[in-house]
Amino acid sequence: MEIEIIVSRYNEDLAWTLMEPFCNYKYTVYNKGINENFEKKHVVNIIPLDNVGKEAHTYLYHIIQNYDKLSHITLFIPASINVHCKIYKVINTLQKIKETSEACFLAEYHDNIYELFKNFEIDYWLGTNRNNQQINTSGNLEPCSLRPFHKWYEHFFDKDNIISWWSYNSIFSLDKRDILQHPKERYMKLIEGLEKGNNLEEVHYIERAWVAVFYPLKFSKIYYYKQ
Repeated sequence: MEIEIIVSRYNEDLAWTLMEPFCNYKYTVYNKGINENFEKKHVVNIIPLDNVGKEAHTYLYHIIQNYDKLSHITLFIPASINVHCKIYKVINTLQKIKETSEACFLAEYHDNIYELFKNFEIDYWLGTNRNNQQINTSGNLEPCSLRPFHKWYEHFFDKDNIISWWSYNSIFSLDKRDILQHPKERYMKLIEGLEKGNNLEEVHYIERAWVAVFYPLKFSKIYYYKQ
């Protein structure tokens, strides 16, 4: 089973890659930090990248650059998964992939995420990883040019397509067929707003709308997962 694990890294040490079950996999690391002070034993590829748009930019960049050579299953994760809620989500995702030989997306359910987050705005957010906080000390976010959430959503997606699944932490896997059902230009349009800086409100919008980005998921299985 072909699976590629994409890691978006800033200043994390990646020591978790030495732990079970993570030590059984290989990793492509997009390094947005100012150093390479991280564990590399299981890292097969290191790609330097400008520190913009956090993990959302990283994922879209990978898709755009590898659009014609995507792995059958790609697992996208931030390097900061050593936080309790994140590490178990990745473990559960890997377990589902192993059990089913299919890409899986662990998500929470709501009748309509457009309505759920319609008036969502966020002005301040400081990451939970202490290593990252040592370098990026500001939690002030640059406001999205389209806010609140519903204005941004309507710009990119058809709000009449009812999306009922969403997830925090930007941890998910995808079958490449679900990615390729949309033209590369779709992802190029989405990444534009994420290239403006590092602390962006737009990152938090797309975090809640990843299922909408790849809608409809025909080959990647969605599983209910409450954090």
